[in-house]
Amino acid sequence: MLRVFLPASPRADRADRWIRVNDGRVVARGQDVPSRWPADAAIEAVLAADQVRVIALAPPPMPRERLRRAVRYALEDRIATPLDESAIAIAESRDGTCVVAVASAALIRETTAQQRRFQRIVPESALVPQADGWTWCASSAGDGFVRRHDGSAFAVQATDDTGSLPPELAAALAQAKRANDAPASVHVAFAVERSRLAQWTQASGVSFTSTPAWQWEQAGETAFASAPDFLRDASQQAAQAARASAWRPLRPAIVLAALALALYLGGLVVQWSWLGFERWRLAAALVDTAKAAQLPDAPNADAAAQAIARQYTAARHRASQSAPTDALPLLARAAPALSALPAGALRSARYAGDAWTVDLVKLDASTLSRLERRLGDAGLDALAAPAAGGTRMRLSLAATAR
Repeated sequence: MLRVFLPASPRADRADRWIRVNDGRVVARGQDVPSRWPADAAIEAVLAADQVRVIALAPPPMPRERLRRAVRYALEDRIATPLDESAIAIAESRDGTCVVAVASAALIRETTAQQRRFQRIVPESALVPQADGWTWCASSAGDGFVRRHDGSAFAVQATDDTGSLPPELAAALAQAKRANDAPASVHVAFAVERSRLAQWTQASGVSFTSTPAWQWEQAGETAFASAPDFLRDASQQAAQAARASAWRPLRPAIVLAALALALYLGGLVVQWSWLGFERWRLAAALVDTAKAAQLPDAPNADAAAQAIARQYTAARHRASQSAPTDALPLLARAAPALSALPAGALRSARYAGDAWTVDLVKLDASTLSRLERRLGDAGLDALAAPAAGGTRMRLSLAATAR
């Protein structure tokens, strides 16, 4: 694995520092222009601290897709650069804190365009181990940076000959004091004289202590894996954009289909409502008619229809005329369907109680189904049941034909 430190986007004429890592150990070092970098298949790039701002946020638990939107919303008033011109990388949350790196989108585009082997692009300041208090490190780009205990970081100028604190660090300490969030100590991770530490402590009111020097080459696999990675977030954004663009041409058709379905369902609801109303109106009319004729046993529409049919049959009989439920009219309705049966299929037929009962030989399922369908088309209710050696069927006038 090759790791390269980038003070800016790669340039063909600029030699950048690199190391080769094998099993977590540095096996080679160098400083070369990109064309002379070792030919490893993949490269991890480390962006100088002054090129990236690292911010710590505390969002509520949520899926990573929603987390990106929440982070962008939270950063609107935290950074001066427009979000559309910024590249954002989000590290995995730890203890409820989310570390976010913000860099120029143009810088990330130029970096990836000039070198396709980059597998990761992480900020230098996010590789420093988090510790109690603040850790002040010297950047390999020449200046310095401070990483706070919450994981955030900011760039600072290098110390001058007077030994005064960098203005960025002095301002950050003063602001932390006003917010009652001043660090217990600032760990200085580069070579410095004890007298200078005492001078800074007296000037700021915060303890400055010496700690072993740190450089990006010391960062291990865990530090790289947990740091915010601009390439990972860029690939996720590209995948989301690709999915969105795949659906975009279909949106008009989907909208039209949804509108058509809504209109269809609305029409069905209106039609069902109208049919229900018509059924209720006809049922009420039947009951009213039966009551007006003083017919007994007509409390509902079905009973009223039967009572009216009986009254109609009786009136036809008094006038020496046949009624629809009499034997011959019923048989006339059934005759075309029964005549289509094979010869000898009809064994017997008898009429009683306004219905014909016919005994048939055993018929195959398709023939029986076809017979029932034809009888139904003729206005008859056909109730079939297996009988000894065949089928018995009761034929009565359907309610719709009365």
